[in-house]
Amino acid sequence: MRFLMISCKKAGFLLSKKEENKLTWLEKMQLKGHITICSFCRRFEEQTGWIILNAKHAHTHSEATLPEEVKTRLQNLLTD
Repeated sequence: MRFLMISCKKAGFLLSKKEENKLTWLEKMQLKGHITICSFCRRFEEQTGWIILNAKHAHTHSEATLPEEVKTRLQNLLTD
């Protein structure tokens, strides 16, 4: 059973690796066991999931532009 216990540092690494779908069976079990008992890592998993979900939709806003008035005002602020 000792091989299933992992640190928060390793759990964080596995959560990152999970996003790439590259976890082994053992890593999945280790992460699941750790997330079950560690509220901090469980919260981190929720937050990273939210970030990734929203990052996938960010490209739909890539065509957004600032109005010319705002651009001019920003340029003036930067040059002053």
